[in-house]
Amino acid sequence: MLKTVLSLSFVLLLNLSVRAQLDSYKYIIVPKKFDGFKYENQFRTSTQIKFLFSESGYTAIYDDQIPPDLAQDRCKGVRVVLIDDSSLLATKVRLGLRDCNGAVVYESGEGKSKSKEYELAYKEAINGAFQDLKALPYSYIPPEAVIGSLAVQKDEAPTREAVPSEASGRESAAQEAIPGTAVRLETSAGEEIWYAQATDNGYQLVDSTPKIRMKLVKTAQKDTFIATVDNQAMGMVYKKDGQWWHEFFKDGKTEVRPLQLKF
Repeated sequence: MLKTVLSLSFVLLLNLSVRAQLDSYKYIIVPKKFDGFKYENQFRTSTQIKFLFSESGYTAIYDDQIPPDLAQDRCKGVRVVLIDDSSLLATKVRLGLRDCNGAVVYESGEGKSKSKEYELAYKEAINGAFQDLKALPYSYIPPEAVIGSLAVQKDEAPTREAVPSEASGRESAAQEAIPGTAVRLETSAGEEIWYAQATDNGYQLVDSTPKIRMKLVKTAQKDTFIATVDNQAMGMVYKKDGQWWHEFFKDGKTEVRPLQLKF
């Protein structure tokens, strides 16, 4: 059963891992005039994109209305890019998000329309490209909130629990957790406590630095989460017999390591 959940959730994670990082950005910056267009808000593209982001809970702003805190720190926002792959037969677009250094944060699938009326065609194509983002919750988490929450949790944290020291015992537990798989056990993460902080779609795991070490996305399975590390798919985190485990694939093998988590 766990293998089935892992396979299905891992595919889902490939679509969600980059999106899960957007909660660290406060602003979505929408250009008044996108590259490749002659006029501002041509075919109402800027209006439509700003509306969709605002409707989905983002703070969307035009690029000529930058607030003071964003002017001081451009890395609080990501800029929308409209990628236009239209042909004579269809209007086809994708939506991209670029950070303050120009790096790709997100790129949508393709939305398309066969309407011959340009404004309607771009509206339909943009709506189609936005569907993946629209289906997922967003909640901005400022850095100071992470630090403040961690300080409270550290004050309440119990004495570090001991991790089994004998390799044979750890390997046995891992084999029991996932019978029939080839397992190489790593224990580095199991030597420290990570603190779980709730997000709209799961949790983020923070160490004592503080630094976000991993993000967890909820699944339909109790105590089973999709894991992301540095915007990359990284298997599953689940609880078995009172112990949290991180299971992922590496070099063609299944890796399992214990995690010490405080919720």
